[in-house]
Amino acid sequence: MSRGHERWRPVAGYLAQYSAVGALYPFLPVYYATLGFGLQAIGLLGAAFAVAALVGAPLWGATADHLGAARPVLSVAALAASVSAAGLALSQGSVPIVLSAVALSLMMAGIGPILDARAMEIVGAGRGSYGRMRVWGSLSFIGAVLLTGWLVEAFGISTMFAVLVIALVATAVVGFGIRSRPAVAPLPGRAALAAVARTPMIMAFLGVVLLAWTSSTAINAFFSIHLVDIGAPESLVGASWALGAVVEVPIMIAFPSLQRRIGLERLLIAGAALFALRGVAVVLTGDPLLTTLTMLIHGAAFALVLVGGVVYVSTHAPRGAAASAQGMLAATVFGLAQVLGPGIGGVVARSGGLPTLFAIATAGSLAATVALAAVIGREQPGVPAGVRREGSAS
Repeated sequence: MSRGHERWRPVAGYLAQYSAVGALYPFLPVYYATLGFGLQAIGLLGAAFAVAALVGAPLWGATADHLGAARPVLSVAALAASVSAAGLALSQGSVPIVLSAVALSLMMAGIGPILDARAMEIVGAGRGSYGRMRVWGSLSFIGAVLLTGWLVEAFGISTMFAVLVIALVATAVVGFGIRSRPAVAPLPGRAALAAVARTPMIMAFLGVVLLAWTSSTAINAFFSIHLVDIGAPESLVGASWALGAVVEVPIMIAFPSLQRRIGLERLLIAGAALFALRGVAVVLTGDPLLTTLTMLIHGAAFALVLVGGVVYVSTHAPRGAAASAQGMLAATVFGLAQVLGPGIGGVVARSGGLPTLFAIATAGSLAATVALAAVIGREQPGVPAGVRREGSAS
């Protein structure tokens, strides 16, 4: 099978996966609010959701490394997520809602790391080309956000779950066609995670990424609610998230060229700086339309840091631990950062209001930019950033 034809299987996975993401994340805080949860409770629910992702992502990744084949693991995770999503839609009462949300997050956490590891196997030495595969996820996110926003405004917030369940089932179906053929023998689950944890460049990078994403998610966790508070209609809430994804598209497509001309390290630092700029913009404006447009800045930051992060981690991943390394990155970005951002953000918002929260988060983004420049500047001499430790492509 040709490499070009093989690329379309992970692409189909990204299309299905990010349709689910687009139906879930922008609207879940609003769904919680309609159930009567306050800001702090919503923050704690977001933290619980993220704790499950923090635990699930590296475990799913290590399982995929151990088995040496992504196909069954990815499909099982997606199918279980679809069942959990239906459970969340039907849950009544605080405890069932929390348990269903945790189960959904735990299962969805298994999809991204495996897809990313498989995509990196296919692109091989041309790791910057990963962005041209991942961009299809951003396109599907845009469509899902717009469709779900229209459905929510027309038929109510619960309709988000119809899109979510369908997308997760589609992800499971696509997953059956995704085969992993790593270039080296896979490591056992615990050994793979331990090997990643003993890699200094990855761990230092993850520490800085944690600060950057925690600061960003502290804003995003309450961004939809903030838009509603300042008078934005629900359709504009959906459109704001779609705008961010629109910007991701050209950046991800152009990422290989940008990486050759500017360098991976500078792109990562630029992305972190854009997170800080977006925070400044949110703090300074209270107009619904202008606040919505700040998502354009966020989209650019998201694309640079996410794609750059996947490439950076792949560059430094130990042999046989590709999915585990991506799982730890996902656990940091979509797990621990999502715990700290909404959790701390909910407490700050309750005591000082959303403007105070946004100001503190902006300061965190600025600190992360400086720290990232320092960490990347300590790259080992004689080991170029583009040298892959994982091995040649399959």
